[in-house]
Amino acid sequence: MLTLPILRKMLLNAAVELKANSTYLCELDSVAGDGDHGITIGRMADVMKTMTEEDQPNTMHDLLDELGDAFMGINGGSAGPLWGTIFSGMAEGIEDQAELTELEFRKMFVQAKEDFMDISKAQVGDKTMVDALYPALDTAIAAHGTLKEIMDAAAAAAVQGAESTSKLVAKFGRAKNMGERSLGTKDPGAVSIAILFSAMAQAV
Repeated sequence: MLTLPILRKMLLNAAVELKANSTYLCELDSVAGDGDHGITIGRMADVMKTMTEEDQPNTMHDLLDELGDAFMGINGGSAGPLWGTIFSGMAEGIEDQAELTELEFRKMFVQAKEDFMDISKAQVGDKTMVDALYPALDTAIAAHGTLKEIMDAAAAAAVQGAESTSKLVAKFGRAKNMGERSLGTKDPGAVSIAILFSAMAQAV
């Protein structure tokens, strides 16, 4: 199902795609936020690229856990701690095994969602990263099939969720002060999550 070399490949592709879209993410964020979301995501992409290209850490658990810790320490708004929670949660959901079965793969995402819900009160429809994250995680948790099929389904759900945010009024963060003026623009946090899942799916 999932092995360390495949996970490294998935995360490396995500790092490349996130870095490539950092300017676009800043443009989205400048509509209702500080305009720096892409900078923060770019920093996380650099960390992800470095850690996936090296031979260490040498287990999936440790790679995800160390990425989570690294993201937590990145300055630049809430993205670092939020992404750190997702990756640390995925690590918490698995053991140090060399390969994940379909069931263990699902447990990884179940734990990620549980940990994220502990720190975020955002719901789907609030125009945040949750609009892409929860559909992606829920799809991965419920899906059956090959790793490719599961990741493709999760990516499609994330993309659809990110697209839907253009029709929503923001209810969290600085963007909520814009009210109706936040309509018509996609949420940068949701878009970055969609890029993450899409790039990981492409790499499988």
